[in-house]
Amino acid sequence: MIDSALEFINDQLNQFLTINFGLDDEVTVLNNLVESNGSEPLQNQNKVIITLINLEQETAKQFYGGQVRSGDQVATMSPAVHFNLDVLVTASFDNYNESLKFLTSAVGYFQANNVFNRKNQPSMPEGIEALHFEIENTPYEKTHNLWSALGAKYQPSIIYKVRHVTVQSEQVHTTVKSVEHTTGQAIP
Repeated sequence: MIDSALEFINDQLNQFLTINFGLDDEVTVLNNLVESNGSEPLQNQNKVIITLINLEQETAKQFYGGQVRSGDQVATMSPAVHFNLDVLVTASFDNYNESLKFLTSAVGYFQANNVFNRKNQPSMPEGIEALHFEIENTPYEKTHNLWSALGAKYQPSIIYKVRHVTVQSEQVHTTVKSVEHTTGQAIP
């Protein structure tokens, strides 16, 4: 689901930016900022780059699950794991003013669309119920450390925390027949 969520975010932002700026070509890319050899990927040139920089397990909420009922059977599986994604949105253009213009538009898009759900985004991939976007405020030192760790030179960018991405393997551990209660209703 992590890949599906990020690809969907990339597609939605790309659609907005290409329409907003009247472009024929895609202007966003889901990619690393730097190749493993330290070079900048060619596909990042003159693009808005979406990069996953951190994955954090959601522990603040109690999520239930682990049992799925199908007819007279109850299947037991491990509960889903819920994550928050820290996503770096970087405007990497040869012209610095273009970088600022595209970054401003990307920020405006997520400000106006800070929640994706099935109601406002019917084309969301199966298994994703909602995505919530929050700006992650980062002090200068943390930003400097991030870009140093990435091995890249700073470019105009912003970090969003994308909440509630669920991963569920749906691997069944056990299946049992449900028990009928004396009232004739099945109970697990």
